[in-house]
Amino acid sequence: MVDEKRLYQALGNRLRALRESQNSARGKVTQAKLAEEVGLERTSITNIERGNQKVPLQVLYRICEALQVPITDVLPPLAEITSAANEPRLEELTFGGRTEKVTPLLKQKLAQFIHTGDRNDER
Repeated sequence: MVDEKRLYQALGNRLRALRESQNSARGKVTQAKLAEEVGLERTSITNIERGNQKVPLQVLYRICEALQVPITDVLPPLAEITSAANEPRLEELTFGGRTEKVTPLLKQKLAQFIHTGDRNDER
């Protein structure tokens, strides 16, 4: 599953690196110059580069056109934006002097069971 936050951060990092690596005939390509060329505010370019703003596809194409790079140069590989989503987030659970790493849901269920007992067994 694609992690949107990682997608837009990776996309923004690639855009920033491409923009900073280029020099136009008029000098360095700044956020302000790029924003003017694609019809955005400079703050939008800042937010896109930080991964804080989702960029519509047509705007992404305009940015790539202004930077004179193919869109494939800014799109991150799938493995880069899905790896964290596929790995379960683990938390520590300490019980009986022993600490184990468990998923948050398992930790919650075990804590409920330990503190209140299994209500299904009472029937």
